[in-house]
Amino acid sequence: MNLGEKIKAYYQEAELYETHGLLVESLEKFRAIEGLIKANQNIRNRNTLLAKISARIETLKKTIQRLDGTKKAPQASPDAQSLMKEMYSFNDPEAKGSSSLGGAIALAKFGQYDKAIEEFNRLLDQDALRLDAAKNILWCWLEQNYGDYAVSLYQKWRKTKLFPPEEIASIQNYFSALVKQKGLNLEIEIDGLESQQTVEPDSEIDEDELLDINSVRFALPRGAREGEKVELEVSFQSGQYIQMIMPRKQKELIESIKPGDLFKDMTFYSSVAIFSGEGYVSARNEINAGPKKGDSSLEIKIIKIIS
Repeated sequence: MNLGEKIKAYYQEAELYETHGLLVESLEKFRAIEGLIKANQNIRNRNTLLAKISARIETLKKTIQRLDGTKKAPQASPDAQSLMKEMYSFNDPEAKGSSSLGGAIALAKFGQYDKAIEEFNRLLDQDALRLDAAKNILWCWLEQNYGDYAVSLYQKWRKTKLFPPEEIASIQNYFSALVKQKGLNLEIEIDGLESQQTVEPDSEIDEDELLDINSVRFALPRGAREGEKVELEVSFQSGQYIQMIMPRKQKELIESIKPGDLFKDMTFYSSVAIFSGEGYVSARNEINAGPKKGDSSLEIKIIKIIS
């Protein structure tokens, strides 16, 4: 991340903190920006930038002083601090704009949808980040209850062929699952896509009652290792959906699992229980950016719990 990108990321983070009433955290970030500018003599419009940052710092200091003794300024929760730190520190040297992706995701997670969409749109020209940016744009529009617009945007992407077939199929799978998850009645065109050959089954599980899953075990459905049982660690869980990472060196494992596979005898491990059930492979994609670049992400929808 060069100096300009770092200052921009810090500025976005400071504004995000201020928007959510985290004035002390915002003040600290603006002071960090001021320090960066003062330490570099060759910054364009340096004096103007310093004046602007100084004004923001003084305004924040006065607001904090005014609140002191009347009410305590809100503090960032550990989860919020962790998310902001993770998103703004995301940077892959091989993927131009990756730090901007991290910042945009942070903005979206904290409800700054317009600013987030603006950032995501800028990243649609970056091959390594285009797919993630598009999915996040659709998510932002649905979060604001603009479902019809999200569908129109998706159809526009299809018609203009902005994305190669494998990427538009991935977007369609993601978008369809997101629409279903939110219980929206939207018609999404899938003609001509490979993904229409398999209809994702509905889950019988109330996601509020589902335990946090640490790992899963299931038999491989095809390939040289067909029938062999493997155990994968869960890296992320959202309701009925769990995601795992398959290292690129395990090529046979990756190729033996395809979207649309239904595992009827899965074992789920949580910290307090072990139970069996069924899972549906909703997506399998190669990771194109970040520290896991070259590995594959596997997403499984939990359909049924048997015992």
